Amino acid sequence: MTDSHLKELMKKPKDVWQRALYDEYCAYVYTIAANKLKTCGTTEDIEECVADIFIDIFRSLQTEKAYSGDLKCIISTIAKRSSIDLFRKLSLKNKRTIPIDELVSNYALYDEELESTSDSMELKGIIIDCVNKLGNPDSSIIIDHYYYGRSSGEIASDLKMSTNSVQKRIQRARKKLKNLLFKAGVDAEW
Repeated sequence: MTDSHLKELMKKPKDVWQRALYDEYCAYVYTIAANKLKTCGTTEDIEECVADIFIDIFRSLQTEKAYSGDLKCIISTIAKRSSIDLFRKLSLKNKRTIPIDELVSNYALYDEELESTSDSMELKGIIIDCVNKLGNPDSSIIIDHYYYGRSSGEIASDLKMSTNSVQKRIQRARKKLKNLLFKAGVDAEW
């Protein structure tokens, strides 16, 4: 419906042009209200809001002076504002508001978790670099033993070594790794 079409309809009786406007924009207004109220309102709340919106639209279009501009813009503005007002009322009624102190504490916990995760990732990167500096076969023995939880016997059979030599290499590699980590600034208590 164009603005000029609406102006022509407004010359007819009030119930005719209001019905035509309602039929044309009902789905549009319902969509706006449903999007704003979907988290805290019921279907009845949305339908009541749509009725209130159309009452406000009809009131604003009653006077010729109030109506100057794009019709769809006026309808969407009234629909959004009315829906937001009802959303606020329903949120207070349902006590779904969150105190600012709780928000701040949640963000603080998130920041601490993020910092902790970042530190952990950095530490893992340093450890992997130090393990790689051990060279083969020591680095693969350490990874197999500590990361994959394989026994000295399993590692020995894969590398075609004796179990005793794998155990000795693990001991020596741990000492080397401890020194490398100390040089990298990591305090390792092994």
